[in-house]
Amino acid sequence: MPRQPTKNRINMHDIVEQPLSAIPDAVDAVLRRPEPLDELEVQSIFFESSYILLRAEEALSAKDGNAFCALFKIFSEGFAHSEASFEEGIRTMVQNESLLQTMHAIFKVVVEQEALPLHSAGTVELIHVLSSLFDGAALKEKCGAVFMRGFAKVLQRVYSNAEEARRHFHLQRGTATALINLVKGSKQNKQRLASWKFVADCCAASVDVFFQLQCVELLFRVSRQNKDVFSHLGGSLPPATIEELRALPNDGTLLSRMTLLIEHLNEGRAQVLRYPLKEVVAAETTLTSSTNAYFTPNYVIVMVTAANADNITIPYRIIRSITLGRDGRVIVRLEEFPVKLELLLSHTTGMDTVTFYMAQEDLATFKQSPVRQWIVEALQVRKEEQHHHRPPQATRSPDSMAKPAEKTEPAAHESLSSTTPAASSHEASDDMVTTRKKARLEGSAAPAAAVSSTNQPPIAAFLHVVDALVEQAATPNEAQAMLLQLRRLMEVRKELQRGKSMDDLSDAMRHIQNRVDETRRTAKESRTAWHQAMLEELERVENGVVGAQDKAAAGVEQLNDHLKKVKTSNQAINERIACMDIELQQTLEELREEELRWTNEIHTKSMREAERLEFEVDQHLVNRSRPMALLSDYMRQ
Repeated sequence: MPRQPTKNRINMHDIVEQPLSAIPDAVDAVLRRPEPLDELEVQSIFFESSYILLRAEEALSAKDGNAFCALFKIFSEGFAHSEASFEEGIRTMVQNESLLQTMHAIFKVVVEQEALPLHSAGTVELIHVLSSLFDGAALKEKCGAVFMRGFAKVLQRVYSNAEEARRHFHLQRGTATALINLVKGSKQNKQRLASWKFVADCCAASVDVFFQLQCVELLFRVSRQNKDVFSHLGGSLPPATIEELRALPNDGTLLSRMTLLIEHLNEGRAQVLRYPLKEVVAAETTLTSSTNAYFTPNYVIVMVTAANADNITIPYRIIRSITLGRDGRVIVRLEEFPVKLELLLSHTTGMDTVTFYMAQEDLATFKQSPVRQWIVEALQVRKEEQHHHRPPQATRSPDSMAKPAEKTEPAAHESLSSTTPAASSHEASDDMVTTRKKARLEGSAAPAAAVSSTNQPPIAAFLHVVDALVEQAATPNEAQAMLLQLRRLMEVRKELQRGKSMDDLSDAMRHIQNRVDETRRTAKESRTAWHQAMLEELERVENGVVGAQDKAAAGVEQLNDHLKKVKTSNQAINERIACMDIELQQTLEELREEELRWTNEIHTKSMREAERLEFEVDQHLVNRSRPMALLSDYMRQ
C-alpha cells in the first residue's frame, strides 16, 4: 500500500513572527491554500492570540495597515472555521481577560485616535473580529459594557460624511452587525444607550438597502425591551415609517415586512433604484430566481434569498464591462470577484460574468436610468488610476475584498456596450478598437516618457537622419531601399551591441560566480569549523552527562546501602522492643500475683487481729458489767 502523503501543518507562530512587510503575503498564502486549515492549526491561532495582538500593536505603531489587516484576518478565519473553533475562541477570551483589554486598547487607537483610515481594510477586519466576540454568550455583557458606546460613535462618525459613507458599505454593515450581536439576547445591553436616534439617522441617510435592513432589525430588537425607543425618532424618519416600525410582528413575516418598510422609505429616491429580476446567474450557476436588485451610485445589491436577507454586493469599480441584451439580460463581466462568488467565478471565458434577467419593460427603464452612467464613471475613475500608475495606498480599501484579476490591458475591457441596434453595435465595436489602439499608444508612451534626457539627443539625431534620407530619395522605392539598408545597418549595430552586452554579461556572471564560489567556500569552511566545534562541545557535554550519571548511580547505590543498614538496625530494635515488651508483661503478671498474695495475707492477719481485739473488748466489757466483779476488784484495791 503506498504511503499517504503527510500534511505540512502550519505553525501560526512562524507566520506571525515574520517581518511586518511579509505578513500580508504569508497570511494570504495560508488562507488561499487548496486545503483548509485543520482543527490543530485553528487552535494554534487562539494559542498565539497574545502574540498576534502584540504584532498588531507593532503594526499600528509602524502605521502598517496591511500587516494589521492580515493579522486580524487570522482571527476572523479562526472564528469562522467551525462552531467548535468559534467556541474555542470565545473560551480563550473568557479565560484571558487581558486579551479583551488589549483588543479594547487597539480599538481605541484605531477608531478614536484614527490610527487607520476609517474605511480601511484593517478597520473593517477589526470590526468583524469584535463582532464575532460579541456573538458569544459568555462575553456579551462584558463586551457591551466595554465596547457598546464606542461602536455607536463609530456609526455616527461614518455618517458624519454622508457622501463618503455612501461610497463604502463594509464598515457600516460590520458595525451594525456588532451592535445587533450585542443586543441580541441581552436585556442589559438593550438599556445601555439612552437613545438610539443615531441608528435612525444613519438609516435615513444611507443608500445601502442591506444596511438599512440591519438598522431596522436593530431598532426592532431594542424596542422589544423598550417601546419608548420610537418616541425619539420623529426628526429622523417619516411618521409613516415609524408607525411601520411599531407594527412589525415577531413572526415569520418579519423579514418581508422589514423589506417592504425599506422599499417605502426609499420610494422616490434617485440614488436607490429597484429593479425586479426574474433570475440571477453567476457563470453557469443559478443563484436565485425571483428577487430584486438595488442600484446605487457606487454599487449594486442583489438580494439572494428571502429567508435570511443574504445578499451579493458588487461595487461598480470591479466591473470590467456590462452588456445589455435584447432578451432582457444584463450581463456584468467582472474584473475582480466578490467574496461570496469566488468559488463560482474564474478568469476563464464565460466564467467571469453575473447575468441579471429582467422583464423587457424593466430593461427599457434600466437603459434610460442613470445606472449606466454611474458604471461608466466608476470605470473611468479606475482607468485614470491605472493610467497614472497610482501607487497602492498604505491600507487597501475593503470595497474590493476579492481575488485580484490577472493583468490585462486596462482599457481593453472597460467598455459599456449594448446589443440593441446593429448600427450601435458596430459603433461600439469601432470605439472599442479605437480605445484599444489608444491604450496601446498610451502604454508605449509611458515607457518613452521614462527615458532619461541623456537618451533624447541620439533619438532626435536619428529621426533627423531618417528625414534627410527620405528627402534625398528620388522615388518612394528608393527611399524604401535606403530605409531598408539603414535598418540592416541598425540590425548589424544592434547585433554588435548585443554581442558586447553578452560579453559584459558573461564577465559579470563570471565575476558573480567567482564571488558565489568564494562565498560558498567560506561558508563551507565556517560550517565545517562550527560543526567540528559543536561536535567537540557535544562530546564534552555527553562526557559530563555520563560522569554525572555515574556519580548519580554511585550515590544511589550508597544510599541504598545506608537504607539497608537502617532497615536492618530498625528490625533489630523492633525485635528488642518486642522482647522487652514480653518481659515487662511477664514481670507485671508476677508483680500482680505477688501483690494479690500479700494483700490476701494482710487481709487474713487483719481479720484475725480484729477478731482477737473484738473478743478481748467484749470480755473486758462483760467483766466490768458484773457487780461482784466490780466489788471484788474494789476490794483487791
